[in-house]
Amino acid sequence: MAEPHPVRSQPGFRAARNAVAGVAPSGDLHRRRRHHAAQPRPGGRRGGDRSDGGRNAGDPVSRLWRHDSLRRLSIRLLGFRAALDSRFAAVVSARDDRVNRWLRLALQTAFGLALLWLWLRTVSLPEILSHARVHNWWAVAVMLLLALVTSTIRARRWLILLRPLAPVGMVRAFAMNAGASLLNYVLPIRSGDAARYWWLWRRHRVPSGSALATIVIDKSCDLAAVAIVLGGLALVASTGVVSAPRGLFGAAALAIVLLGGVFGTAILGPRIAGSARFRRRLPPSVADGMAGQAFAFRAVARSVWTPPVVGRLAALTAVALVIDAFNFSLLFWALGVEVPTLKAMAAYPALLLAFAVPAGPGYVGSLEVAGSLVLGGGLGLGASIAAGAIVLYHAITAGYSLVLGLLGLLLVGGKRRAKAGGPRRIAVFHCGFTYAGGGERLVIEEVLGLRRRGYEVECYAPTVDASRCYPDLIGEVRVKTFLPQLPRWFPFREAIQMAATALVMPLYAWRFRGVDAIVGCNQPSAWIAWWAARLMDVPYVVYLNQPNRLVYPRNIDRQTGWISNADYRLLAAIVVRATRFVAWADRRSIQEADLLLVNGNYIGDIIRKTYAKEAIDCPAGCHVASSGFPLPVDARFSGGLTINGYPIRRPYVLLTNRHYPQKRFDLAIRAMADVRKKHPRAQLVIPGPATSHTASLKALVAKVGMDDAVLFLGPIAEDELQSLYEGAAVYVYPAPEEDFGMGVIESMAKGVPVVAWNQAGPTVTVAPGTGHLAEPLDVADYAAGITRLLDQPLENQATGVRAFEWARRFDWERHIDVLEKAVLDVARAHEQVALEAATA
Repeated sequence: MAEPHPVRSQPGFRAARNAVAGVAPSGDLHRRRRHHAAQPRPGGRRGGDRSDGGRNAGDPVSRLWRHDSLRRLSIRLLGFRAALDSRFAAVVSARDDRVNRWLRLALQTAFGLALLWLWLRTVSLPEILSHARVHNWWAVAVMLLLALVTSTIRARRWLILLRPLAPVGMVRAFAMNAGASLLNYVLPIRSGDAARYWWLWRRHRVPSGSALATIVIDKSCDLAAVAIVLGGLALVASTGVVSAPRGLFGAAALAIVLLGGVFGTAILGPRIAGSARFRRRLPPSVADGMAGQAFAFRAVARSVWTPPVVGRLAALTAVALVIDAFNFSLLFWALGVEVPTLKAMAAYPALLLAFAVPAGPGYVGSLEVAGSLVLGGGLGLGASIAAGAIVLYHAITAGYSLVLGLLGLLLVGGKRRAKAGGPRRIAVFHCGFTYAGGGERLVIEEVLGLRRRGYEVECYAPTVDASRCYPDLIGEVRVKTFLPQLPRWFPFREAIQMAATALVMPLYAWRFRGVDAIVGCNQPSAWIAWWAARLMDVPYVVYLNQPNRLVYPRNIDRQTGWISNADYRLLAAIVVRATRFVAWADRRSIQEADLLLVNGNYIGDIIRKTYAKEAIDCPAGCHVASSGFPLPVDARFSGGLTINGYPIRRPYVLLTNRHYPQKRFDLAIRAMADVRKKHPRAQLVIPGPATSHTASLKALVAKVGMDDAVLFLGPIAEDELQSLYEGAAVYVYPAPEEDFGMGVIESMAKGVPVVAWNQAGPTVTVAPGTGHLAEPLDVADYAAGITRLLDQPLENQATGVRAFEWARRFDWERHIDVLEKAVLDVARAHEQVALEAATA
């Protein structure tokens, strides 16, 4: 099908009707799932069935379609026409349409030049230039900054209207608004609005009526705000409380008439266009245009015009108008002219009307005349001062529109490009690499596994300490940080870097513009990925090991707190003081993910319930050899080895985990005290870097008299860790509320039996016959399980064989299979819109 013209040939009646009925166009499943587009009304017909008999009587399309005179229905919106039926081209000449538009532009240009000529006759050019000199450049800088803020607010407001229609990112909406503003500024025949419509159609397949309606409502918000302010000022002035500036009542009347024209057309358009009486008196193009504008307005209004949405639109509009008005008052600070701030702010809405009426390119002439009237009559400034002020204001707004508009045109492009082959680019986010834990190991394996399959994968984190987090592997991952790192001696370095990364994400989201998908592993990575998705229009997958424990603490967290890590204590203190926002951000970023992956079905059920979102089980993995494990009995029950200078006797019991109070190492130490009564040579081996909690564990060891039986090895190399796994007689996992427990499957991958509690993650990872699950927190039962496995080496060996076979269910390749499919699914679904647009 030929590419639609940006002004004339638009999608047919089916797409427009579907926009009203709430039916998503073909290939729109991704947008519907992600943005909850409106569903069709009960009894309404679907697809492209145009038979009149099945239509809902209340459907505005049905009422319009019954009239033969409306078979050539068109939309005329602020001077822009778009056909809803391909037969329109057979009736209206494209050449005549172009001639009319350019004739209109020529007339507006001539009118603007005439106004400029008349304006220059009222004050001399040297006087104007002398009063247009900047006395304070800081004021100009603040004006430009505030203008950027209000542009962002208005882009956000438009995005609210677009959300039910298409997955448009914040940066894309901002760019479209900026580019359209520049086009409107240069060619004030609503060329920018036509471009906005065209971009929505070409890049996001938004139906014509819906696209145009969002522009109508968006512009109506500003016009309504101006009308309300001017009407309110006129009403106050009519009471005699304050004197009415010259022209106030006329400006208020003009704003109300313009606003009434928009809403009146939307409300009465179909009735007027369908009335034979009015059709005899009005030109067909006018009647069709009024009906078309009403149709477009109602198409989106029905789906988005709800009290919450109206409230948000009104709030954003009010904030933008107040900031713009204050921004205008800074003009006089820049000029060194004393004008009361509130008085200048009150005059600003009247000046805005100069942009709502037909004008020449760049609003030359019309803005100068309107500005002189407002500043002279409304603020009482002299003619030359008012002229100089409006010239400077015109120059600032023109420069801002030019620079921002060119940037917007660069960002928005013409149409979404379909990916033309080549490896996929994936960004993986993690909360930090500061400890050699299971969560860090999982992300490392994901990055390396995807790279082995040919993907271009970059890994990012708020904070990285390669010396403490798998130093043998982290170099291969080549982790990048979102922001520059603080010095190691900086207090609360890790907490500050995490918080700063989460808060300033909008400033560096552009770094992820070219990726095909993002994988956000836990918080704040999911929040950062959410921002990237909204700003850069990138799909994202969230992987959760657990719900956010700062928001949803477990019982063990409440009992022990985060005493082992000062940075976590600081983060917890921040969360306590911003609980509502953090909980909202956590839930929002996870619920809006394209897909949610969870670390096994035990924690998965908790996550599904916590976030009310479906999730795919993707348990962590381990590297399982084809054979060779468990090692022979003699290799695990006799002899010894030395690591970090510590002599280790076999058989030994291994415990690998973070030295945190939530891991309850104390329970394993007390259990070993019972085990030593029957096996006095047995040792509990605990590798891993020390934390502030380690000292209390050593004190407990000394208290129970087992200084030679419990070894704290400190940091060890990866090959040494694997040697410990291979040679262990028993692996113990004393954490009572863990979501999964990677150490469990890593030990089983070496054929080592496991002793854990019969609750939480181990109920999934430890199968019958692969170890012993003790009654929760029953130290005697826990110790009995260890003792039994040490008593019977042959039974221990048979248990290890079953554990080795069971571990194959958790091979890393299975994990990467699930992750790879999830990434490809969201990337392909996101590209479906691009493929449709590219072949339209």
